[in-house]
Amino acid sequence: MNHRPPDTPALPTLDSGLTLLDSDDRLTGALQSLVLDHILVADGSAVWVDAKGNSTTRTLAQVAPSMRTLERIHVARAFTPWQHQSLLRDLADEVDNDTSLVVLPSFDAFYRGDDVRRSEGKRMMTAGLNLVGDVVDEYDVPVVVTQYRADSLTAPLRSAAEHTVSCEMTKFGPRFAGEEFETLVYPVDGGLVQTTLAFWQRVLTERHPALSTATTPEVSTVGSH
Repeated sequence: MNHRPPDTPALPTLDSGLTLLDSDDRLTGALQSLVLDHILVADGSAVWVDAKGNSTTRTLAQVAPSMRTLERIHVARAFTPWQHQSLLRDLADEVDNDTSLVVLPSFDAFYRGDDVRRSEGKRMMTAGLNLVGDVVDEYDVPVVVTQYRADSLTAPLRSAAEHTVSCEMTKFGPRFAGEEFETLVYPVDGGLVQTTLAFWQRVLTERHPALSTATTPEVSTVGSH
């Protein structure tokens, strides 16, 4: 389906259940932009279990149309497969009725390295997915997840995903596509398409013009031990 450039850039909505975001590596900031847009539209907070540095304060701050928005993103960072598994076990305790989104980037990253045997990595992947499923069942909350690599290890993740959103670069701008939609994000002020963090910040500012950037708080972060 073809679309003309809209007055306001369009971003896909994230429905309840598990959504797999399959993003072009060239599109730095796509995940962060979807997360920020969702919590601004839904007027809620996000619980983010991080892997591989996807939740760096610098990246989120450069994308956010308002620094106050970062106060609504609660991040727990893992650095080993066992820390990641522990954070997933604690996930249900971190989600409440004010949580409008759970974010799980590079879900499989820690389960495919030298730290774990292949069989143990598969077992931990399955256990982690079951823990996420329990949260979805209890809270009926949208969960967006990305995969570090698409292979046999992440096959259960792709099977468990109720929705799949792809994001790829085109000559017209980033293109989001899903089962029932297709949307292009066009440059806000014309000219050449840029896929920098500044581009996504302009898109979010256009979508949420009432926000200001008066302060720069830190993202709320929880460590894992």
